[in-house]
Amino acid sequence: MNIFSNHLLKIILLSFLAIFTIYSLMFSSVIRTIAEDELIKKGFDPKSYVDNIWQSKIIPTIKNDSEELTFILDELFKNKEIAEEKYGYRSGTGSYSFMIKGEGEVASLNDSSRVGSLTIKLNKEYSSEILITIGPVIKKDSIRDSVKFIKFNDFVNQLDFADVSRVIKRKVLNEIIGPLNLKNIVGKKIFFYGAITFDRPDKIFITPIEIKEI
Repeated sequence: MNIFSNHLLKIILLSFLAIFTIYSLMFSSVIRTIAEDELIKKGFDPKSYVDNIWQSKIIPTIKNDSEELTFILDELFKNKEIAEEKYGYRSGTGSYSFMIKGEGEVASLNDSSRVGSLTIKLNKEYSSEILITIGPVIKKDSIRDSVKFIKFNDFVNQLDFADVSRVIKRKVLNEIIGPLNLKNIVGKKIFFYGAITFDRPDKIFITPIEIKEI
């Protein structure tokens, strides 16, 4: 009889524990959903978000933490995995992005494509084509994904995260590319800050946050 009573007591205790666990999970889920609903109701404004961090965080972070492009390329071609872990950053499982700086000569201008670019001749030769993207289409999310403090998990949904990159690209086009005299830029020596995404070794696309003649 005692064995039966003990067994029954264990079953009752385990049942209460299971119910409590399920209730706790449901409760925490409700709290999280309410918080997310409030954000959705309030509305995420990607332009305000980027405006608030562009001059105060994005540009200073890239200028302070960037590595020489030639150094990054050397490290990537020597040991891609180690270089990515040491110098790069990525959102989720995508390609790694890197904050870079460098200088070179503008060898050519390609403005016939919507994915326009400047071909840059660096002080060091590579088999890769080095390009600064000038738009009007900027395909890569290199700036957003390289600075490390814009994290996918900090956003309610994927659309908000994507919108942040879209606004950053618009700023690059308006504030960095827009003022350039592209008609006379070929042959000029320039210094640049920006970011790259290492997803194909034959073409290195730089998304700039500053370009100046030297």
